[in-house]
Order: sequence, then C-alpha cells, then structure tokens
Amino acid sequence: MKPEEIPSWEPFLKRIPLFAGLSPEDLGKIAARLQLLNLPRGATLFRVGDDPDAMYLIVSGQARRLRANEAGGESVVAFLGRGDVAGETGLLTGIPRTSTVRLDSTSDILKLPRKDFEEILREHPSILLHLSRILAQRLIVQTAGPARPGAEARLIVLDPALPRPARTLLAWTLGSELSAQTRKRVLLVDLSAEPGSVARAAGLEPAIVGEPELRAVNLRDPAAIADLAQERAAGLKILSVPPSALGGRLFGSLYLFLNSLRGGNDFALVCLGGGGHGDVERAALSEADRVLMAGCDAMRPQYRQMEAEVPALAPEPARLLRLWVGDLEPEDAPLLVGAERVMIPWSEGVNEAYARTESPEGALAAAPRARRAIARLARRLGGQRVGLALGTGAALGHATIGVLKVFKREGIPVDLIAGTSMGSLIAGCYAAGYEPEEIEEMAVRIDKSWVYENLFWDLTVPRSGLFEGETLLRFIRSYMGSREFSDLEIPFACVAADIETGEEVVLKSGRVAEAIRASCGLPMIFAPLHWNGRYLVDGGLVNPVPTRVLSDLGADTMIAVNLTMPAGDRPHRSPGAHDGKPLLERPMSLQTLKEAALPRMLKAPSLVDVFFHMIYTMEYEVAQSRLDLAHVVLHPDLKEYSWTELHRAREIIRAGERAAEDALPRIKSLIPSLRPGS
Repeated sequence: MKPEEIPSWEPFLKRIPLFAGLSPEDLGKIAARLQLLNLPRGATLFRVGDDPDAMYLIVSGQARRLRANEAGGESVVAFLGRGDVAGETGLLTGIPRTSTVRLDSTSDILKLPRKDFEEILREHPSILLHLSRILAQRLIVQTAGPARPGAEARLIVLDPALPRPARTLLAWTLGSELSAQTRKRVLLVDLSAEPGSVARAAGLEPAIVGEPELRAVNLRDPAAIADLAQERAAGLKILSVPPSALGGRLFGSLYLFLNSLRGGNDFALVCLGGGGHGDVERAALSEADRVLMAGCDAMRPQYRQMEAEVPALAPEPARLLRLWVGDLEPEDAPLLVGAERVMIPWSEGVNEAYARTESPEGALAAAPRARRAIARLARRLGGQRVGLALGTGAALGHATIGVLKVFKREGIPVDLIAGTSMGSLIAGCYAAGYEPEEIEEMAVRIDKSWVYENLFWDLTVPRSGLFEGETLLRFIRSYMGSREFSDLEIPFACVAADIETGEEVVLKSGRVAEAIRASCGLPMIFAPLHWNGRYLVDGGLVNPVPTRVLSDLGADTMIAVNLTMPAGDRPHRSPGAHDGKPLLERPMSLQTLKEAALPRMLKAPSLVDVFFHMIYTMEYEVAQSRLDLAHVVLHPDLKEYSWTELHRAREIIRAGERAAEDALPRIKSLIPSLRPGS
C-alpha cells in the first residue's frame, strides 16, 4: 500500500475487532503491508488443505466459510461481510486451512501475506499478544457451534416487464411488506431511468441522487449511502438513483455501491426500470443474491427477451425466481414450465386505479389476494415463511377447520401447507383459495345420510377395499376441479403410503384431486389408488402429521396439528357398562337387549375394530416421533369424538378453535409482524 494511502485505511482497521486495541502506530505498520485486491463473485480465497500463506480482510462484499459434510458436499458454517477477517488462525498456528472461503459477490479484499505478517510480529511483539487474546476469545465462542446465518444483509433485484403503474406499485408494496413482515432494515432502491415514482408512491417528494452526490461520499461506507436515502418509516428507506449516475466515470465503483447496499441493510431491494439491460443493470443482476423476474400478459414480448438474457446473468437456479403478475393465459404457460415461480393475482383495474389516484392502498384495496401474495413473497425473501401441517383423523380432521378460522381472524399467515388423509383434503382446499368458512360449510353438509346416499353406491368386489373410491374422487373433484399443484394459491403437498413397499410418498405435482384421494385412501375401506406405478393408500400409516414435509417445502416456522390419541383417550364403550351404569339399570333398548342376550365372547371387539384400533395406535406412535421439528404443536381435545362421527362437524370444529386460541401467544411470538411490541 502506498504511504499516502495509509491514513485513509487506519479508521477502517480500527473498527475491526482483531485490531481494535492497537495503537495508531501499530495500525499504520499493518496498513503499510496490506495489498488491495478486487475479486469477482465466485472467487475462492483459499481451500481446505491449502498452505496458510495470507490473511484477508473484507472491505466490501460478502463471502461464506464452507466445510465438508457427511454427504460429501459442503455446508456453510459462517457468513462473512465488511470488516470480517479470514485466514488469521492459520498464520498464527501454521496449520493447513480447515475450511474454504468463497466470495458471494464482487469484493474488495485487503491481503496480508504471511511473510509480512511474521515480520510485523518480530518487530512488534505487542501485536502478537493482542492477537492471541482475541483469537482465544473467538475460539471459546466457537465451541458453542456456528451461529445460524439467518437473514443476513441480502441484495434482491426486481427486474420487471410490467407497465409503469404495476411496476411502481409492485416495487413499493414488496418493499414495505418486506419491512413489515421481517421488522428489519430495508432499503428500497429505485434504479429506473426516471427514478422517483417509488418515492412518490410512498408519499415523499423524490430526492434524486446523481453522480455528484455519489462522488462526494465514500462508496465503501454503507452509512454514507444510507445518508443519501429518504426515510419513509422505521426500518424502511428509499433511494432514487438513475443508472446513468453509476455509469461513465463511476462505473468502476459500481460494485462498491452494490456492496454498500448489501452491507448497510438487512435487505436491499433494487428495482430496475424495465427498459432493457445496460451495463449497470447487468452488473446488478449478476451480483444479486436473489433475482425476481416479473412479467405479465400485456408485456409478453419484453418478458421473452428477459427470459433469454437474465438466466445467463444469474445462472444459479436458486437465485432466480419468476413472478407472474395476473392470470396465466394458456399461451403464457410455456414461459414458466419447470420454473420456480410465484403467481400474483392482478387485474388491469389495479393499474388503472393506481394511475388515477397514485394511492397504493387504494389501488390494492379491491385486490386482497394480490396483497396477500406479495406479503407471502416478502416472508419468503425474508426467511419468515409460516408452514402449517394438518394431521390425519377422518372426522376428527374437522378440528383443523377451526384452526384455520382462528388463524384468519388473528391474521396469522400460512405460506405453505401440508396434510395427511382428511388433513390433505382441508389443506388442499385452503391452498386452492377456499376461505375457512367455505370449508366449514362443505364439512357440515356431510352427515350420515350423505354418506349412505353417496358412499355406499361405490361398493365394489372386496378384493383390496370395500369401496372403489370413485365417489370420493368425484367429491374431491367437485371442489378442486382439474387444478394441478402449480395452479394453487399456496404451495401444498400431501402424504400417501405405498402399500407394497411401505414407503412414504410425498405428492406435490400433477392433479391435486387424485393426490388427495390417494392420501385419504384408508386401507380396507378404499381400494388403493394406482399412481405412477405405485398403489397408494392413506398417508397416516407412515406420516400422520407431515411436519417434515413443511421443512422440505422451505418453511421457517412450522405449526403442526396433531389429531392422534393414545388408545386410552379414544372413545369406546365397555361391555356391561353404559355411562357408568350397570347393564340392568340402563333404559330398555334394542342395544340393551342385544348386549344382555349375546355371549360375552361375541361382545368383544370385532375384527374390524381390532384392525382400526391397531392402525390408530400405530399412527399415534409414529406421530409422537415426528413432532420434534414443529415449533408449535396443537393437540385439540377430541376425547369425546369418534373418527366416524362426521355429523358432529360443528362440535369438532369448535374444539379446533379452542386449541388454536390457547396457542396464540406462542404462535405470535414466532412471527415478527405479530410479535408483541413490534
């Protein structure tokens, strides 16, 4: 480093814990030996087993520390950002590298070679003593295990092929929801050719930041960039910058600017203008941690052009998420086949209302589904997705409707949902957009007479089940139609069991109705459903409460509804007793005469009773072993009800409501937007 540059680096070194206690003289000696490097995204500072030839200080950008895992791949053990140090332990111990450090963004790195480091220590032993104390403290902390990275500062780029009203409204709503749903610091950057519309949507008079303002600040300092932004609310700021301000003479500093956005905030949401990809836009897309590529039917040609360009700039599939704003027309469907996508219900009326009023709240007031979809997207980006697992239980599954009613009333979001058996039917209807009240209305219509009139027409030759299951499938189709999983408003999965192999089968693609029918196929009652070469039956046999399925879908907070009970809690009648009364004291009835006349051996549980008690006992034991993943487990009190009592739906639904109401404090404490005091 040149002598004239040393004073400018001393304040930065002073803020690094590793050097915080050193004198200005010692800091100057270290700064004189440092080498400034600019390295691209994906570069590796060192690998496991490498010789410890240098230590590295991150000036701007992000990196991750990786170690080999048991599966033969690599696991992230730490995330590194501005001010963090990598490789210092190796210099002190001489031990080969025990981890790999790879850059997540184009970064400025200060390198201190081992030869220079050793010369500094020989000349100034006090530095060695200080570094040894710092490293010893760090090792003590690390013995507790690496901290979960959580929602570290992330750079999200929204690249929209949308009309201007929709582009502005989507950008503003997503930014405000990201702040509201996570309760973290969000910087919303309007990087369009004519910036200012997002600030106006926020009710602000836009303050456009041009090249002179950017040249006047230290682009390596996130605080300096934050000072240029306008504050809309606690935790939310807006920065309006035209791409031209970052081109030309400042283009070489563009990566410093992007790293400052990432480093100074929990989330930086950069909204491009939808007018093509110049050098600035391409750099932002290539550096983003997540790219949201938004399209609509009205701008299909522009979206096709983006589809040809953007994936090459963000080649890692996990970084690219496609948004479709509006209904997906048949001619648009090929654009999104096989892609990770989010559907946002949107009508032209929303654009017209916003163009007329410039009021985001007013424009979206008539589009609650769109607002809910954007809020779900914000929780997804912010690592706050809430998953709900609905368990098996036949008629007892009506309790899950009560849970959904309470969640709706209390504003508890459900971003992902999974179900088994009856839980799969209710979860599927909810994922398709049915309100809890509509599902309740469906449930209370199914009484004993409905079962007799519909189900018993489905009797078949009892080779693998008493009923063929076609009537059940037609019933499910009457609500689900021909929907596929990709058409659902909320991501959904259900569980079935392969009766031949005993394997758990998670269904999350293809026709929803057939998947639910498979998950509800109680053995001996319904014939197995033939699905992709498998014979599938009720998923309660292998996974009565599918919490792990939620984890695989990407849930961050998991809530499970467990309807299984131990044998002693299930309702049953003992021979010779009726509500505690001896047989001779009961009211005269056919049942009383039957029990008095039959021999005791004929009053014992039947073969069918034994079979189903065996299944429910097994489901209870399996459920107990699968609930550890859930953050909250709801267990409605259903001791008074039998799995066959479909006609008592209202009572069972109310039991589910009580269980959900009791758990509200625990659930709300896990959701930042509902957390008390937030």
